[in-house]
Amino acid sequence: MTFALVILFCGTLTWNSADAVTAEEMRTHLSTTLSSTYYTYVRPVIDQSTVVDVSADLYLIGINNFDNSEQKLTTTAYLEITWTDEIIARDWQNNGVETIYVPQTDVWIPDLALQNGFETLTGLGDKFLYVKVEKSGAVTWRPYQVFESACEVDVTYFPFDKTMCELKFVIWSNTKDSATIRTGTVGMNTELYEGNAAWNLLSATSSNFTTSKSTGVTFSIEIKRKPLHYLINIMIPVILLGLLNVFVFVLPASSGEKTGFSVTAFLSFAVFLTIISTELPRNSTTVSTFSAYLVIMTLVSTLMVVVTIIQLRIFNRADDTPISRFWHSIESCVRRVQCAICVGSGHVAMEKANEETTWQSVTDAIDFVGFYGFVIFMVVFTFIILLVSTIGGNT
Repeated sequence: MTFALVILFCGTLTWNSADAVTAEEMRTHLSTTLSSTYYTYVRPVIDQSTVVDVSADLYLIGINNFDNSEQKLTTTAYLEITWTDEIIARDWQNNGVETIYVPQTDVWIPDLALQNGFETLTGLGDKFLYVKVEKSGAVTWRPYQVFESACEVDVTYFPFDKTMCELKFVIWSNTKDSATIRTGTVGMNTELYEGNAAWNLLSATSSNFTTSKSTGVTFSIEIKRKPLHYLINIMIPVILLGLLNVFVFVLPASSGEKTGFSVTAFLSFAVFLTIISTELPRNSTTVSTFSAYLVIMTLVSTLMVVVTIIQLRIFNRADDTPISRFWHSIESCVRRVQCAICVGSGHVAMEKANEETTWQSVTDAIDFVGFYGFVIFMVVFTFIILLVSTIGGNT
């Protein structure tokens, strides 16, 4: 027992003496290790024909913004990039010093850049960042940055769409014969990720890629849009507006408000179409199903305006004006349909069947066909669009 305590005491003294490094010793160590013979533009291998192996892991902090119109993803993250500097390991002077931290400008670092940067090719890090260097020559560089990357978005099922965005990092100047990069043991880490108000993070993966001259790593982020905002502020008002538009055929022709009502509904669809166009990318690659829905509803609203104008022209004709066979046939068909579905009691239906065709009855027939026809069309069409968007967005 006594012998064990003595061994433990001696070991503690040895450990403390190894850790007890003064500021003067550290300064001397740094001046000798990173001496004037160390050049940051010389690859950190003793044999310059050897390839420098670099590994990189990405730690995602958050998705700041995704601009649909510009197709730009803004993320906050940091990379953990590691490699071995054989020259520093060879020139290490003080074995009592295990680790040093030096500015990234004082040691060789790979010229790693975000290849698919949104505006320009962006380098990593800044001169105020420090690099961790160990006695073995292992170097760890952790540049923290806000990345702006281009991301092509597929808005076919907007606002139930999901998008795969990539952050591609490549060693730009050094060819793959001098420096290569690959994903580390972690790959892409999301433990520090903070949720976004507009997007859900579905998956985060990493992979390696090689071109004819260089190597790189790709960090892929799959995100899905949260549709609640668009449902409440755009989709539901548009659907209700479409149903409200049909009630132009309920207004009596004598009120003088039919044309104003239909034109106002048409302009409302045009306003919503403008709002949607500002939210979606400015390209012709894909078309949103909801944009197609708005365009078709605008065309339907246009048709309602035309029908209303024709109806008012018919309504204001003199009673002694002869009724053409075309309008007489339409009015007779509507009268048969009303009798078939038993409009009112039986004797009322018989009376309607025996009524003489007038311009007023033709106007009423147009109201009947327009109201029920457009209601059935819009309900079925809206249901199909919502079904396609939700199913397509979840596949």
